[in-house]
Amino acid sequence: MNLESGNTPAEQIEKESVASRVRERMGDYSPAERKVARTLLAAYPVAGFETVAGLAELAGVSGATVVRFSTRLGFGGFPDLQRALRDELELRSASPAALYARTTSERSAPLGDLAQLGEGPASDIQATFAGLSQHDFDTTIDALSNPKRRIWLTGGRYSTYLAEYLASSLEQLRPGARMVPQMASVRAATMIDLDAKDVIIAFDFRRYEERTLQLVQHAKSRKATIILITDAWVSPCASDADAVLTSLSVERGAFDSVVPVMALIEAIFTATMDRIGPAARERMEAIEQSAQEHRLL
Repeated sequence: MNLESGNTPAEQIEKESVASRVRERMGDYSPAERKVARTLLAAYPVAGFETVAGLAELAGVSGATVVRFSTRLGFGGFPDLQRALRDELELRSASPAALYARTTSERSAPLGDLAQLGEGPASDIQATFAGLSQHDFDTTIDALSNPKRRIWLTGGRYSTYLAEYLASSLEQLRPGARMVPQMASVRAATMIDLDAKDVIIAFDFRRYEERTLQLVQHAKSRKATIILITDAWVSPCASDADAVLTSLSVERGAFDSVVPVMALIEAIFTATMDRIGPAARERMEAIEQSAQEHRLL
């Protein structure tokens, strides 16, 4: 991987994963190169570890097209692309203990200064919003503000509380925004009822969860709209997503920062509220009145 001056491998991969490069350049590819891109994203990152001939066969193109695709991404050739994927795969599966060891060894001085502690999260937020796709953000807001759509949110062991925060926020603006049930029988009943009216918002971050992927794949097979909120290494759910919103954060400790994700949730809430308009304000006022009538506040 070609590193920018002053960046560690972890920082560079967080800024620009291979999947992010592929998506950003989709409009620049030839039709044959676009087939390679879609094949890679459909089985990311595993497809990238095929030989040139193997990936070419999967995509239905020539080996020369695979090599041109690699150089179009900015790599010296296919081996460099695979090397970047290997580096990325190591980071995608990093445990908190591994992150702690790596960030502690990379740190040049103890983190004790308040100004210094605040700079990192602020920089993560700026990088996240600079890297968002306007199309994917608009797709998200269109889906969430449509009163005819049912909204389901889901997360993993680490990210469920983020999904719950967005769910509780959306409930203030519109009906029909709920968490996917955890109880097996209720979850199963919910899944068989999914159809084109449904929107799944899935939070999935590195050490990605098979349960989330299975839900997304099932929902997609039933024509639901999939909104994925993920990290720089991109959840496998991205292959089925209609919109991908990526949170970027530089490694600084044992756990990835949720600050940029929370900022993204706030932006989604604000934009959805603005799109819904007066109906959102009326609902919030009605909820407030109900809470007071029932002495819930």
